[in-house]
Amino acid sequence: MFDTLHLVRRTRAEKTTTKTTRGRLHSDAQDLLRAAIVFTSAGLDAAVQALIHHAVPTLIALPGTPRSKYETFIDEQVRAPKTGEDFLLALKAQDPRAELLGLYLQSKTKASFQGSSDLRSRGGSSLGITNQQIPKRRFDALDPFFTARNDVAHRLDMEGFELGGAKPPKKIRIQQDVLHMCDQALILVRDLITKTAVNLADHR
Repeated sequence: MFDTLHLVRRTRAEKTTTKTTRGRLHSDAQDLLRAAIVFTSAGLDAAVQALIHHAVPTLIALPGTPRSKYETFIDEQVRAPKTGEDFLLALKAQDPRAELLGLYLQSKTKASFQGSSDLRSRGGSSLGITNQQIPKRRFDALDPFFTARNDVAHRLDMEGFELGGAKPPKKIRIQQDVLHMCDQALILVRDLITKTAVNLADHR
């Protein structure tokens, strides 16, 4: 995305008298920054959800946080005021353990991560990631990224709806700020994969 952004800016600059890419980003370039945020978010969701599907079945085999999270899920289903139909069908299946595990994995991966705390509790904890492996502050640092993702994905990055204009203004994104946010998100995903591999090795 950023390579494309550079190309777009370079091409646009060639059509000016100054031939420079400096200055405020035009609307096309701003849209590429917004696309970078959305694609990074999609990559984060896809990678962590796949990690959960592949790693959790092994991680819950032994005592630890992943196992505790799984057992809490089962306890909540059993003690619910009204038992869910999916849970009942899982209990009646020929292989209840596999079906119950499938329900648990679905509960952890059926929706995109809604913020840094959700990523830490629904993703990191399921994978047995400790605060020593990835400190809470690393997750908290993604708050601006998730805010930007929500602004772009749910509001088209527009502001001033209350003013009633036909074309509300859009937030102005700074290239280096977006680059930094996306880098932070992808580096955290890399570290989640790396530390999960460590946790899996400990279970073998």
